[in-house]
Amino acid sequence: MEIFEFVERDTGIDFIGKIPGCFWGYGYLRPRSEKVVAARLAAMEVVHYLPLMPKARLHHGTKVVSLVPMVAGYIFLCIDDDERVGLKRMEEKFVQIELLREKYNETILIRELNTLRQCELLAQEAPILVNPGVQKGDKVLITSGSLQGLETEVVRRDDGRDDVIIVNITILNRHVEYPVSAEILKKITE
Repeated sequence: MEIFEFVERDTGIDFIGKIPGCFWGYGYLRPRSEKVVAARLAAMEVVHYLPLMPKARLHHGTKVVSLVPMVAGYIFLCIDDDERVGLKRMEEKFVQIELLREKYNETILIRELNTLRQCELLAQEAPILVNPGVQKGDKVLITSGSLQGLETEVVRRDDGRDDVIIVNITILNRHVEYPVSAEILKKITE
C-alpha cells in the first residue's frame, strides 16, 4: 500500500487529497519516534504522511546523509474516529491525535501538506531549513518555478541571502524555509 493516497495533477507532481469517510489530522508523538511510528502505520496500512529532509553529518571523517522529519514530533494521518481510538490504544508513542473535522481546516491542512510535499521533493536538490520561530512578513505569489502559484510569506534574512519563502503550517505553528529568488515573487499585500 502507498504511504498516502496519490492524486495526479497536470503538473506531474503527486499530491495528497481528501479521502471520503476519513479526516486528515496530525499525531503528536513522543520525541524521536516519528520514523518508527511511520513504519508501524505503513505495516497497518494506515494512510499517513511523514515529510522528511536529508541531513548530512560527518562520522569518523565519512559524510553520512540521513533523512530527518521536517516537522519534529508530528506525523500526519488520514483516518476515521474508530481508527483514531484504536491507534491511541495500540501505539504508545502517540501523545495526542487530532483530526480536523471542519472542512475549512482540513482543506488548509491538505494544501499545506501538498506544499510540504513539494518542499520535500525540492530538498533533494537544495537544502531547506526548519524554523519554528519565524514571524509573518509580506504575502507573495510565486510566479514561476517548481512552486509556481503558491501564495506564501517572505522573510528578509540578515545573512545576505535572497528572499526566503515561508510555508506556514499554521495549525502546528511550524514553518519551513526554502530559498527563492526575489525576481519570481509578486507582492500581494502592502
